[in-house]
Amino acid sequence: MVSSLFYLIFILISAGGVSAALVYGMVRLAILDHPNHRSAHHTPIPKGGGLGVMLAFVLFYPFLGMPWGEGAVQATWLMAVALFVLCGVSWFDDLYQYSPIVKFLAQCCAAVLAVMAGQALGQFFSPLSFASCSAMFGAGLWLVFCMNAVNFMDGLNGLITVCLCGGAVFLAFCAPFLGLAEIGKPALLFTAVLAGFLPFNFPKARIFMGDVGSQGCGLLAGVAALYIARYATPPSGCLWGFAVLFPLLFDVCLTLLCRAWQRKRLTQAHREHCYQRLYQNGVAAPFITIGEGLLTLWSGGVAFAIAKLPLPIGIVVLGVLLLIPQGLWSLWAFLRCSRSVKQA
Repeated sequence: MVSSLFYLIFILISAGGVSAALVYGMVRLAILDHPNHRSAHHTPIPKGGGLGVMLAFVLFYPFLGMPWGEGAVQATWLMAVALFVLCGVSWFDDLYQYSPIVKFLAQCCAAVLAVMAGQALGQFFSPLSFASCSAMFGAGLWLVFCMNAVNFMDGLNGLITVCLCGGAVFLAFCAPFLGLAEIGKPALLFTAVLAGFLPFNFPKARIFMGDVGSQGCGLLAGVAALYIARYATPPSGCLWGFAVLFPLLFDVCLTLLCRAWQRKRLTQAHREHCYQRLYQNGVAAPFITIGEGLLTLWSGGVAFAIAKLPLPIGIVVLGVLLLIPQGLWSLWAFLRCSRSVKQA
């Protein structure tokens, strides 16, 4: 038991170190992100740091000592290929700025491979049934949405890293109580590789994660939420993964709804997210990042507290307790923006 714990600690420290070394290498490589009208930075800063995060995660995952049944091996290989396709296209997009259609096709391909990985684990039962086909299609849409949502929210120093890192740590400790002890180690590994990146991006950015990191992290987070929804044993425990991602997804959905109400093009690049409004109106970037991180921890804590409630009651209670702080945070952002407009 003790030797296993020391082995796990060694793997995690090594993964974090390799992630940091790869990120430092990307800083030296200096593929620059030049600021534009939507940027929160004013000078060119290297991008692509997420490549180190993804490579370190894939390299060290086999050393976690996970159970390797036939379905698990197939699922692992499919997920590895999904990350390779998604991160490969995203990396070249960071370099050459591909068409959005190319990026969307890569996301769809990665989502299909991830759903196939879930099928290999028996997550969607028989693919011939209507219910299973509907579940797989819904899961694919969810994953594409997660990839884009995390990418949209990756626009401020440390925001995505702090939120996902906090959520992964929380999951590692909650996993046994949710009946999901097997995903504790991958959650800790995800935490370690993100921690290797964080000092380079927060509070001052020496490098950005880039699409290669934000979309890869979005895929892993979306897959984790689906796994929790399928295998959590407490009645409302299935909601935990969706709850932890709620602060990020709420911001994206609210922004899209506001733009649709204003009849603006939803596919057009913009800087109208709540966190962007706060930053544009004088709120310090570290404060916003820490605030989003605390909202993530609150969401995870509430979801854990209501896990044993019957599912219908759990959905109602969770929805109310998540919407109140998130609504106040969003209201503050819009009030700050309105006040600035009046002063101008």
